[in-house]
Amino acid sequence: MLKKLCRKYGACKADNKLSKHYLKVYEHHFNAIREKSLKILEIGVQGGGSLRMWADYFPNSNITGVDVDKRCRKHAKGRIEIVIGDQANTKFLDQLDNYDIIIDDGGHTMVQQKTSLRCLWKHLNPNGIYAIEDLGTSYWPKFGGGKGKETTIEHLKNLVDNLNYASIDHARAEEDRKSCKNIGLMSIHFYPLICFLYHE
Repeated sequence: MLKKLCRKYGACKADNKLSKHYLKVYEHHFNAIREKSLKILEIGVQGGGSLRMWADYFPNSNITGVDVDKRCRKHAKGRIEIVIGDQANTKFLDQLDNYDIIIDDGGHTMVQQKTSLRCLWKHLNPNGIYAIEDLGTSYWPKFGGGKGKETTIEHLKNLVDNLNYASIDHARAEEDRKSCKNIGLMSIHFYPLICFLYHE
């Protein structure tokens, strides 16, 4: 269904060889909740096709699009709201509402992806889902990625420790164990170039 909607609204995911599997993965995670009344945030508006796709796929939900380009305001219609701001600006992100689904399809730099995740995680409702697209930029120097860098992929790897914080901090762990705290992370699901994080 998403593939059909993607083509209908001209979103670029359907036929891109690197991201065409996104739609199948999204349906796997979203199909069971698509009829619910949800608040959905997508970072990155461009032509607005993706927002219209989500509004159609989630017929009872409100969709908010975030972009730095003021011209994107023209895509606001019906259940679609547009907010102008920088996803790497913590003050802007802190002003946003709470959401049931957050999708980062923004600028894809390490600063943008990591800042958005750190700031918006607390804006994710219980049982909420946070998706990050195009993680391949973690391997691209022009986006701040590359070997030995503090990339988004490396940050997500560290969150695997957070999933196991109880055991890592347990007295039976070795003395040089990494200290973790519970941030309400329930699970992480990795696929090529895309990741889903579930809130407790």
